[in-house]
Amino acid sequence: MAGALPWLIFASTLVLVLASIKSSTASRMAKPGCRETCGNLTIPYPFGISEGCFHEGFDVSCENNTVYRHNSSSRMVIYNINLLGGQARVNTLIASNCFNNPGGWASLDTGEFFTVSTKANKLTAVGCSTLAFLVGFNEYNVGAGCFSMCADKQSVDDSGQCSGMGCCQTSIVSNLVSSNITFDDRFNNSDVRGFNPCSYAFVAEQDWFRFEASYLEDKKFTEKFKDGVPTVLDWVAGNEFCDEAVKNVSTYACIGKNSQCIRSPNATGYLCTCKDGFAGNPYLEEGCEDIDECSFPDQYPCNGICSNMIGDYSCSCKSGTRSTDPKRETCNPIAASERARLTKMFTGNLHML
Repeated sequence: MAGALPWLIFASTLVLVLASIKSSTASRMAKPGCRETCGNLTIPYPFGISEGCFHEGFDVSCENNTVYRHNSSSRMVIYNINLLGGQARVNTLIASNCFNNPGGWASLDTGEFFTVSTKANKLTAVGCSTLAFLVGFNEYNVGAGCFSMCADKQSVDDSGQCSGMGCCQTSIVSNLVSSNITFDDRFNNSDVRGFNPCSYAFVAEQDWFRFEASYLEDKKFTEKFKDGVPTVLDWVAGNEFCDEAVKNVSTYACIGKNSQCIRSPNATGYLCTCKDGFAGNPYLEEGCEDIDECSFPDQYPCNGICSNMIGDYSCSCKSGTRSTDPKRETCNPIAASERARLTKMFTGNLHML
């Protein structure tokens, strides 16, 4: 459940953002004339289902109400798309290595604009005679590995944590565009085959996995996770930074009149966002629309009279009250003596005119 929380928070934020857009037509996330949903998943541009509906490299397919990266032959299902943060939650394959069938492996090629998130994922291995490696490329040949050892059932850690006795975890390097998960053949489960005939390794969302000792038993693990494991990919609109990206008019993605370029917080490249006071899809030409701040007093407080403006809002006190900042402080009644002083000052200024 913990691993799902960031996505629940994002979903709540996106609902609020969409609700704040005043025009119902402007709240569309897909390009005009393009399909916007598949099953329960919204497909926001730059992602798209058919020709002309996606930015290069962001094509997806909808098959049996399931969204696939490119198409089902990729075997990569997309569960969520984080438009604001530049992330996508997908499924990836599990590598297995058994005492009677060694040499198991699993590969992942993210393609242009996508990388395996180093902040959101960990390399995880399950087994009692297991040394797993993640070898990949991010400009350089890089790698990571973890080791799990337990001599018998009694020595398996049953706390649910990956402590190195039945399960291990380690961080992965940033900006991985391709990777392979493999095992060291010197550790092949032959010594523990009575209770743990196979080892497994995968890259998955770091807070998602909770180890159970029963996963060590024959086929228990692969039966439960036969569709793979959830992995977070970082994506960018382009691999350049903003000052360079804006120079290339043909590929620059932040085309909306109220959108702007920002540096990705997670990967090398840039993302688009709506300017302050606007919300929607910053990758569409008319995607960022004015927020009616007065309709969301919890986010845009006003202790007086709220008036919406394009890209902003104003807040003033009612007649007979005042505040140094009605957006932050209550408007209080003006005392009779103070009112008289202000009236006298005002009329005096009139006489001077």
